[in-house]
Amino acid sequence: MFALLRDRLVDLDELLKSDVSPQEAWAQIDQERIMRREIARELQHAANGIYKVDQESVTADEKETDIRLRSTASEYETVIELKLGDNRSARDLRDTIESQLVKKYLSLETRRSGALLITLSKVRDWDHPDSGERIGLEELKELLDDEARRVEREMGGAVSLTIHVLDLRPRLLTEKQSRSGVMKKRVNPA
Repeated sequence: MFALLRDRLVDLDELLKSDVSPQEAWAQIDQERIMRREIARELQHAANGIYKVDQESVTADEKETDIRLRSTASEYETVIELKLGDNRSARDLRDTIESQLVKKYLSLETRRSGALLITLSKVRDWDHPDSGERIGLEELKELLDDEARRVEREMGGAVSLTIHVLDLRPRLLTEKQSRSGVMKKRVNPA
């Protein structure tokens, strides 16, 4: 399920680059529940009978997972914890990996893989949770990846984690913006 999860997250990136990209519409979403529905709908479209998609499913501890992919061929599941990153601190995002994703959602033997999926629709920097230094998106991703690897090691390899950022910022300038030189700072370099 972990490999499938990672593939589906890459598929979302590809969708955002496609001619029918929901990037502009998704960038306007400022409520997690609405973004969750949009992402779950795309994951369901790509399911091909391999998995079922649940939203806000309740665990044994009465905790609600944002999105859960359940295999149709086995009892295995994987979990996606969604965070809108525009107003979240680096500390909050980092701490979510262990305190929420792993401890609350990945305790079941058949649910041992998950993703922290972060959406970002505006250009911003974060304060590094340890040094206080200002960091950009690449440094944030590195910080979160490092934390995911640390948690995996601490758990003796019993869980598999991935960090994925859906970059909803404009990738290219429009012709008008290009002529006027506007938005050069706001453009997503990807």
